[in-house]
Amino acid sequence: MEKHGFISVVAILLFVPVVYGATITVDDDGPADFSSIQAAINAAVSGVDQVEVQPGIYYEAINFNGKAIRLYSSGGPGVTTIDATGLNSSVVTCNSGEDVGTILEGFTITGGNSYKGGGMYNDGSNPTVTDCIFLSNAASLHGGGMHNEWSNPTVTNCIFSGNTASAHGGGMMNNYGSVSYTANCVFIGNTANGWG
Repeated sequence: MEKHGFISVVAILLFVPVVYGATITVDDDGPADFSSIQAAINAAVSGVDQVEVQPGIYYEAINFNGKAIRLYSSGGPGVTTIDATGLNSSVVTCNSGEDVGTILEGFTITGGNSYKGGGMYNDGSNPTVTDCIFLSNAASLHGGGMHNEWSNPTVTNCIFSGNTASAHGGGMMNNYGSVSYTANCVFIGNTANGWG
């Protein structure tokens, strides 16, 4: 009897609906929770919230700061851009142990100019990147579009175009044991003075 009662309790617990956190909105030209993406990331609760970005060009560089959140655009990469022109920085940084729960989805990433990873720099992190365009980013060493260092990101349905690196990996550089799980991506017109 006790055994059946225990099973019943477990069954009830399994069907409790999952409650998700808030959807934080970003729009640099209209009503929203925040006008900058970084401010929304800073406010988001890791493992709970998601950040939805409205179409526009966001002139900033962002860091996920270890947060497991979904950062996505409502309109896709054709109308939503993160542009770090003039900031001398990677456009997107994951260097605080981010894992697959850290999701970057639906942006054009451009204007990055950094030592490593002009478009995106991953160090000791394994984020998920999907439906993004890495366009015209530059690295003075490795990984014009993306640089992975001790990192294993999942990269799907992305385009790497017109990115440059002074040494290696014009489009993407996997360094120090990194493996990028890359599928359905296009690499076109990326250049490096070394290999890759």
